[in-house]
Amino acid sequence: MLVLQMEEMRKEKRNRRDNWVTKGIVVKVMNKKLGEKFYKKKGVVEDLEDKYTGIVRMLDNGAKLKIDQAHLETVIPAIGRMVLIVNGAYRGTKATLELINTDTFCVTVKLAEGLTMDRVLEGIAYEDISKLHSNT
Repeated sequence: MLVLQMEEMRKEKRNRRDNWVTKGIVVKVMNKKLGEKFYKKKGVVEDLEDKYTGIVRMLDNGAKLKIDQAHLETVIPAIGRMVLIVNGAYRGTKATLELINTDTFCVTVKLAEGLTMDRVLEGIAYEDISKLHSNT
């Protein structure tokens, strides 16, 4: 078990980065200066300008914004919905949201792909996952 824990720590360190914005995720705009039309509204990251800047198409009005991740927030979906892990050991992995712990601001997810499919991860910070956009 100790070897497995050491491997997890190595994976976490290798995949934890200061940039998290990723194509295909749903985000919330948190910059008041953009006005009521955009503030606290959700959009989908359609493309990346660079590691920190995304091109976001707003869900309610279809407007496109070029915005830095510092002005965005991840979106936590309903339990049972798909998320993308955007930071940490399993960065880039799709998972299903299993539980939301509002006391610790953490979630429990079940990996939906890869060699570790069906593995349950607990204590994942809100900011390390975001709702995966679906066209349905």
